[in-house]
Amino acid sequence: MNQLLTLVADYYIPFLLLVTLGVGTLEIMRGYRWFWVKLFASAILVFSVMLLDYYLKLWALLGLDYSTHTALALALVIFIGTGLQSRLGWVCMAGSLLAYMELMFYLGYHSWGDMGLTVAVIGVGIAILYRFLPKRKVADA
Repeated sequence: MNQLLTLVADYYIPFLLLVTLGVGTLEIMRGYRWFWVKLFASAILVFSVMLLDYYLKLWALLGLDYSTHTALALALVIFIGTGLQSRLGWVCMAGSLLAYMELMFYLGYHSWGDMGLTVAVIGVGIAILYRFLPKRKVADA
């Protein structure tokens, strides 16, 4: 059973990447060209914090471990959620992220503290990024 759960955990982020390609393409077709910049800025944030933690051991000071998978999954879920523009879509994406985090905890990959601090830091960073990047404009009728 753990082997199956490990496969599910391994394929969650590739699945999110496929959905991201679809949602991003729809946004381009709708005329919102800045949408991809949000994805790249989020990726830069995720990996910059990873490198910062690698060299400064910030999470280790608290007895925790930075979860790159959680950070990347959060960035993709937010990207997809903003593209879907649907309350049901947000609920499904948030639910899938929580299930993924529970799976990583169950498999012993990370503690809830690891993932919680990662979500808090990356979430605030992404909120700041999305605040300052250009917003979607209302389509002309």
